[in-house]
This record gives sequence, C-alpha cells and structure tokens, in this order.
Amino acid sequence: MGLAHLEREAMELRQLTYFLAAAQTQNFRKAAEMCIIAQPALSRQIAALEAELGVQLFLRVKQRVFLTAEGEEFAGYARAALDQLQQGQQAMARLQDGKHGTVHIGCIEPLTTAFLPMVLPAFHQQYPHIQLKVQVGHTDELLTRVEQGSVDLGLVFNPSKHPEVLVINELFRQPLQVLVAANHPLARRAKKTIPLSLLQHEQLFLLGETSRLRRAVARLFERHNLTMRVAVEIESVAGLKELVRQGQGISFMLKTMLEPNEIGTQFTLLSIDDNEEEFAFALVYHRFGQIPLQARHFINCITHNKTDQ
Repeated sequence: MGLAHLEREAMELRQLTYFLAAAQTQNFRKAAEMCIIAQPALSRQIAALEAELGVQLFLRVKQRVFLTAEGEEFAGYARAALDQLQQGQQAMARLQDGKHGTVHIGCIEPLTTAFLPMVLPAFHQQYPHIQLKVQVGHTDELLTRVEQGSVDLGLVFNPSKHPEVLVINELFRQPLQVLVAANHPLARRAKKTIPLSLLQHEQLFLLGETSRLRRAVARLFERHNLTMRVAVEIESVAGLKELVRQGQGISFMLKTMLEPNEIGTQFTLLSIDDNEEEFAFALVYHRFGQIPLQARHFINCITHNKTDQ
C-alpha cells in the first residue's frame, strides 16, 4: 500500500506537469513532445486529472485545446504547487553541502556577551547562510537539552557531572576573582592580589546558594576558616553587578561574566591569594546520534578558535 501511495503521488505530479504543458502550448501533441511522452498517454493522464477533480479543464476544438474557467483557476494552483516543490528540492540540495540551514545552540548567559561575539564573526564569514538560534539557560538545563536533542550543542559552565552520552570539550578556564567597583578603596591597591582575610568584614553580594559560583565562594571561605557576611543574595548576574557598581559592597566573579568595556571603567577584578577555585567553560554535544553538518561546522569553528579569556 505504501508503494502504491508513492506511485500515486508521482503520477499526480506528472499530471500537473502535463496539464501545464498543454495549457501553455494549447496542443496535446506539442505538450507531449515537450514532456517526452506519447500523446495518447498524456491525453489519458489529463482525462484522469479531470475525473479526479470533477471538472473539465480543457475545451477541445479540432487540434487545439483551451482552458475552461475552471482550468484557468486550477492552473494557478498547479504552478504554485510545482514552484513550491522545486524550491523544496533546491533547499534540500543546499542542505547537503552543510553551508545552509540552522544550528540550535544552548548557551549560559555570560557567554552570550563575552564569548559568542568573539567567534560569531569568523563563523558567519565562512558560513554566511547558516542561521544560529541561541537559547539561554543554566548549565544543568542545557545539558538536558543537548541530551534530549532539542539543541544541537551547548556552551556551558563548569559541567562537573554530565551524562555519558555527552562529549565535554573544554574551551578555557578562569579563576574565581574578587569584583569591586572601580572607585572602591580595594581597587586602588597597588598589588592586584588580595588575601581573603581582608574581605571578611566587607559586605558580600552573592548569587543564590544553588549556583555553582556561590558554592565555590562558600568552599573558599570554609577552606580559609573565615565567615561570610552576606548582605544581599540575588539570582541575577546583572543585578549583582549593579549592586557592586554602586560601591556598597563586593562580590566574586569570573572575568567572562563581565563585558570587556566594564573592566577598568566600572569594575576592578582582584586575584585571591591561595585560591584553588577555577572554573571550566566547555562546549558540549552528543556522543552518539547524528550531529547536523551545520552544527559540526560551528563546533570546528569554536574548537579551532579557542582563546584565552
């Protein structure tokens, strides 16, 4: 039944071609020559099309044929259908070369401003017809999306645990640093490294307790036997930065979470003495299954253009 259905669809497409050829030439013999088919066969196919539609498409006058009113209207639909089919065939041909299409990317928010803008120009220069659709989320969410196939790849933060079906390709690492406003007294230190003990009396603005960054800060204070004084806990990186920018307290941050023009003008980053807290930023994609060629191009672009952040 499946084969018969396919053959029927193929016959219907041929019928549309024969119909439009006859409409153009107004002669079944010339239309048959144009379509490289015997005239009786073309006449039968057009008659079958008329029977299926339940209308007369042509008026037959001696050696010539003319479209009826119904035939004129149907011709518009037939042309549109064949044009759509041809466009679809061309689109599929373009996709085969991997230079057209769409790549679905999952990305943590900091990398949308600090990393993607660095790699996108090179990618678009090489593949100008590939569209990128970026979804923003937390690392755990993005790992799930990549595993389930709702995105082709992910750009994530410190993926300490991940399913075995995923490949984790580390891009770069960054240490945890102290973030202060550019006019904060600590920013005027000649030495841009600081012992953690100098910070225990500062008001701390931190992300929520479930965030990877917050857990790293807690580990750091615990390792140094110090107590944190958390003045504000906020779930927004942008809100956290604004609180620090106002100069009433300090925070902990990674360089990638800041835009290049913010460093030195609005904020100062200070390294921490005896600091083991370092974070990996990574590209993640499926170990098994078929990765679209367009996504492979993007993976190659990123891995070949790794930069020190």
